[in-house]
Amino acid sequence: MMLDGKTVVVLGTGPGVGRSIALASAREGADVVLAARTESRLRELAKEVEELGRRALVVPIDLTNPDAGEQLAAAAVAEYGEVQALVWNMLVMPPLKDLMKVDAAGVQDGLGANPIAALRVV
Repeated sequence: MMLDGKTVVVLGTGPGVGRSIALASAREGADVVLAARTESRLRELAKEVEELGRRALVVPIDLTNPDAGEQLAAAAVAEYGEVQALVWNMLVMPPLKDLMKVDAAGVQDGLGANPIAALRVV
């Protein structure tokens, strides 16, 4: 197995791509850190990972929180000792409103959160 004995952090483990990446990582032998905002969804996915014979750590976080990256890293290292891979599958959406009605600060906050959150996590 390609990821045997490795730890993979998957951010944005919703019902689509993030879920698929987490399960594929587990099938390849990795233990997985599951990070997203919805804890109930994370717990369901953790059960699926564990059914594949791998460990799953649930870390419910909101990456717009400035401390979230540090909290995620601390949880992953405390549980697994080290991390070999990070999969970035999260996106903060800016307001989806008519261009003439949208608040420019809201758009800037939404778009700016993505690279800032990535830098904090890395």
